[in-house]
Amino acid sequence: MKKTKLSPSLTVLLYGPPGTGKTSLTRAFSKKYKIPMCVVESDRLVSPLLGDTIKNIRNVVELAADVAKENGSFVLFFDEIDAIGSERSNIHEVGEIKRAVISFLQVIDKVNYEGIPLAIFGATNHQHQLDSAIWRRFTFHLNFDFPNYELRKEIIESFLEKIEKADIGIDDTIYKRLDNEYKEIKEIHKNLEAKLGRNISEFEDNLLWNEIEKKKQLEGFLKLTLGYSGSDIERGTRVALFKVIQTGILTYNIFYNSLELVGGTAVHVKRQDILSNNRKLGTRSEKYKASRPNTSGPPEL
Repeated sequence: MKKTKLSPSLTVLLYGPPGTGKTSLTRAFSKKYKIPMCVVESDRLVSPLLGDTIKNIRNVVELAADVAKENGSFVLFFDEIDAIGSERSNIHEVGEIKRAVISFLQVIDKVNYEGIPLAIFGATNHQHQLDSAIWRRFTFHLNFDFPNYELRKEIIESFLEKIEKADIGIDDTIYKRLDNEYKEIKEIHKNLEAKLGRNISEFEDNLLWNEIEKKKQLEGFLKLTLGYSGSDIERGTRVALFKVIQTGILTYNIFYNSLELVGGTAVHVKRQDILSNNRKLGTRSEKYKASRPNTSGPPEL
């Protein structure tokens, strides 16, 4: 990089629903390559006092830059980066936030220009709210989606292993029914792809699950956890642990009911998207009404 006279920089934007592993991946990256890491809760940088938000952003980045120079590398992770990087054209944003966006863009440019060995990661659950200039400042964009049934099986099994390590018994039917459900879904998935002549995602227009409904009457963990994040499954596991703390054995029904109780993030994300769209429609409607001439006038006598 030095020979090409191009400043080395690593900026990564991770976006997607909450609980899908954005922070976990960054921590794993930091641990794997033995690079120190600082997690910044972006909303805590925002201050009601004029100018303090900009000062906080600059102080955090400058301090991280000093550490990076001393250490040779450093990872600065902005969680919920939309708090300081929201769209400047949004009519609901105050001037302080708009100035904060500009300040954040400037400090990223400075780090890149000076070739400081500082990796800047940003994570958001509201990527549609980010300013377009924020997107351009990040070289890599990683989209996080909900885990598919293959990954959900691995996640469930990983939590079951942790339960076993805690000397809590696990009913054998849990593993058997999980394996059988997985095999049936996998077979239908494989046959559907052969019929369509292409690869299909579990989340593609419900093609797979519509096919499953035609072929089988499946009721199991993988069907239940469609639209669950890894964090949702973890919360369900915790609920199950509270239920079996006295009996010392986890049964299929207890685990299933516990997962069902916590629910999946996808439902809440979808609901938020609907509410957000409704608010946008309402704003457009108000603008439209304001732009129309007032033809009502006083009633004729």
